[in-house]
Amino acid sequence: MGNEGRQNVKWVEGVRGLASFFVVVTHLCRAWEYTLWFPRDNEHASAKILQLPFLRLPWQGRIGVTMFAFLTGYVCALKPLRQARSGYPSAALTTVAKSAFRRPPRLILPATFAMAIAWMVAQFGGFKVSNRCDSGWLRFSSPEVGSLREEIPRFFHNFQSVWINGRMEYDDHQWALLPLLKGAFMVYVTLCATIFMKFRFRMLSYITLYGWYWLDNTQETETFHCQMFFGMILCDLGSHPPFRQFLERWLKTRRVMQVGLVTVGVYVAGYPGEHPEWSTWSRQLLDVGNTLFPPNINTGKRWSAVGWQMCATAIWLSPTLQGIFSNRLFLWIGKNSFAVYLIHGTLLRVVLARMVYGWSGEPWVVDKNEEGEPVYHWLPRAGPLVFMVSLPLWFTIVYSCAHLWTTFVDGFCAKLTAFLERYMFESEDKKNGSAFV
Repeated sequence: MGNEGRQNVKWVEGVRGLASFFVVVTHLCRAWEYTLWFPRDNEHASAKILQLPFLRLPWQGRIGVTMFAFLTGYVCALKPLRQARSGYPSAALTTVAKSAFRRPPRLILPATFAMAIAWMVAQFGGFKVSNRCDSGWLRFSSPEVGSLREEIPRFFHNFQSVWINGRMEYDDHQWALLPLLKGAFMVYVTLCATIFMKFRFRMLSYITLYGWYWLDNTQETETFHCQMFFGMILCDLGSHPPFRQFLERWLKTRRVMQVGLVTVGVYVAGYPGEHPEWSTWSRQLLDVGNTLFPPNINTGKRWSAVGWQMCATAIWLSPTLQGIFSNRLFLWIGKNSFAVYLIHGTLLRVVLARMVYGWSGEPWVVDKNEEGEPVYHWLPRAGPLVFMVSLPLWFTIVYSCAHLWTTFVDGFCAKLTAFLERYMFESEDKKNGSAFV
């Protein structure tokens, strides 16, 4: 691991692109092949090929958001820690202050534009097909639309609720943005508290906080809090010269570790979302998890957290893996990852649903049984051939729209954020790097 390889951080963008892709395929799985979350279709069936360990990881869910949280911790800490290590801790605090200012508008503005588009599509009946289809998850996650008099206040209510409790009716995938925003500020506060510390005490602080949240059985702590601090640990440790020299001396051992970490990490991260008792390998992980993890936690999310941390460590140790994630394709996907995350849900429920169920949502029949209760005849999905044609076309639409979104919408939000920063911040003494005049 040469010095040049250790300075490569382009791989972060590539990994971010992979995370967004995992999120998309997970939602496709939830919509039309939910049994891939199981280790097999039922207790007595044989496992399908995509239900097997290793192969099941992309469809399993959970890990995409976990990856985003790790990358948030890593990226938010990167520049301030570099400045502190170079002897400019005051400049590092300036960077933290500016980053903390930019983070909310860079998340909230694009997300609000995406919500406004979904709201507008809903008013014109865009979610009609997904509301009538045979996919229970699509019906649950697609909004029912009322009168305009009801919908206008509902829009503002959803804007409020998504940034207070993570619930948004027009695109429920935005639930993760609030904990990611809170997590970024947790990183900023930690940097402010530790930036003047010596390296070993800074690391001790990260590890203590990581352990604190690991023992906390509150929902999502392993998905967000632990990943943020793990990202900070790798970020700071990777820039520590003695540690890098240590890794150079153990080149062969490091390579063996990389293979082992990826292998075990992908294996455990594929822990089934439901019914782990149906298969021997997942039942073994369930038993191990009951021993290792705190009580009353989500075992699947814990194993995803452990698995991703193993894989992240392997990538962080390996110039080869970093090079793979730094190629042009991964960088392009990574550049558009946030846009993909924001728009794929609406495109799934509006465009892909029509490819699979037809464009009209008709005929739509609701009968009544003898008790007078409604009996719904959900729209049936098309056959495998339609999926084979529709999915590649839909992915092309998603990434094309994401590229346009990144270019124009994100570009506009970046300019607006920069304007607010210039307008609201005091002038800076650029020569001595002081925080604020």
